[in-house]
Amino acid sequence: MLEKQNHPFAPYIPQGAIALIIGTAPPYNFCTGKAEDLKEGEFAFFFGSIHNLFWYVLKAVFEPDNPRWPRTRLHCENLLKRHKLGMGDILQSFNRKDRKAADDQLSDFEYNPRLLAKLHSENQQIRFLYFTSHFACELFLKALKKHKYTYRTHNMDRVNKSFTLNLRQKRKSFVYSCFILNSPSPRINRSLKEMIEDYGRKFSFMREENTQLF
Repeated sequence: MLEKQNHPFAPYIPQGAIALIIGTAPPYNFCTGKAEDLKEGEFAFFFGSIHNLFWYVLKAVFEPDNPRWPRTRLHCENLLKRHKLGMGDILQSFNRKDRKAADDQLSDFEYNPRLLAKLHSENQQIRFLYFTSHFACELFLKALKKHKYTYRTHNMDRVNKSFTLNLRQKRKSFVYSCFILNSPSPRINRSLKEMIEDYGRKFSFMREENTQLF
């Protein structure tokens, strides 16, 4: 059975963010608009599922000595803000098959124009894009094409799963260093250690530039 759903969260991009983490869509129960559909321990925010490794990995990479794990939306927003990270999903609405969380069960996409607009807003400082899967990256590039952005990719690095994106909009040019992260989905059979190593290596490029600037 196919069911139309809308994305429940607006992009969260704190002032001064230099990196944007881009995913696809939350699981079914996050998109119903009913708080009672969330399971115990889940919270209404990106990657708020009790099964997802994302926030455990991000905390281990950026704040390994902090004894508090992010367990609420506010905890997560503060962690992102402290490290100049923004977050958003590329899908605004979609059809979902049989209430399943997997990306391959989503179809008939409408892309999120608010997220794309953030990339060329007057006060944007974003220079790094991190995609939470290959699929998220593919959808992002399709969204650029559909919304008539002029862009090209180059400097592909298969080892680091990275590339450079040149984007032109409204007679202005923007350059982004892009990285594809290992998916934090519980469907992917990877250990927490592997995830931390992958995120740590790829976010090191952003952290090094941030240190040089400040």
